[in-house]
Amino acid sequence: MSTRRRWRSGQRAQAAVEMALVLPIMIVIVCGFVGMMLELRAENEFQTAVDLAAQAALVPPLGDQAASQADSAYAFSHTLNPNGSESGYLSVTSPINCEGPYLEGEIDLNDEGMPAPVTCTAQATLDFSKTPINIFWFWSIQLSSTSDAYPPQYRQCQTTSGSVSPFQC
Repeated sequence: MSTRRRWRSGQRAQAAVEMALVLPIMIVIVCGFVGMMLELRAENEFQTAVDLAAQAALVPPLGDQAASQADSAYAFSHTLNPNGSESGYLSVTSPINCEGPYLEGEIDLNDEGMPAPVTCTAQATLDFSKTPINIFWFWSIQLSSTSDAYPPQYRQCQTTSGSVSPFQC
């Protein structure tokens, strides 16, 4: 009976040693995986914000640059999570900037008859320093995103006087 007890206690000791060796490695792997998931989510959220800002820049009429910039800034800032909890503390380092001939009141067509796009760019920093993941993911990540949006067909019509009209093509 005593040999059986020693054998079982030996197995328990071996299991405890194996757990002590494997557990830290598993914790590092899990935290790295969670950090990567949060990074991908933040990148997706940031790219979506820039895409929506580019589309919003086309909502005001042709040449209304102030309204286009205001609409794109509103769409950008309201797409990002203001608390940063979902995106892992994403902070915008370079605000959204949109430019293109549409914003200046022109529609430039290329050789294929396609209008020049409105291009929006922004930059941000993803920092996990205020999260528990900072133990294993201690560096910050720089994100940069660019998006193009093309004016819709109804905004590309020009009358004989040269003004743009959505109703006369």
